[in-house]
Amino acid sequence: MIEYRNGNDKVNAVRKLAGLEHTGNVILRRGVIGSLTLYQWYDAVRNGDANAARTVTIHLQNEDRSQVVTTWKLLRARPVHLSWGTLSAAGSDIAMEFLELACDRVELE
Repeated sequence: MIEYRNGNDKVNAVRKLAGLEHTGNVILRRGVIGSLTLYQWYDAVRNGDANAARTVTIHLQNEDRSQVVTTWKLLRARPVHLSWGTLSAAGSDIAMEFLELACDRVELE
C-alpha cells in the first residue's frame, strides 16, 4: 500500500492506494546430491543469459510424503546466490546446498 494525499484535499489525512507488489527472495536447502543441473542454471544466470528465468514449483508434502499439502509457484525465478555449507572433514555435518531464488511473482495453488 502507498499513502497519497491530493494537495487540495479538505481533510488533512492520506488515502491508502494499492501500490507495487514486492516479492521477497526464497531460500531453499537440500543435501548435496551430486547433480550439476542446479549449478548450470546458476552459471547461466550469472553469465547473463536472459532466457534463464524459469517457473519453479515447490510442493510441501505431509510427514509420510503420501500427499501434497500445498504448492507454491515462483514465476520467472532466477538464482541469485548458491552456496554450500562448511566443507570440513573434522565435523560430522551433512554437506548442504543453499539456493536463494529471486522471482517476479509467487502464486499459491
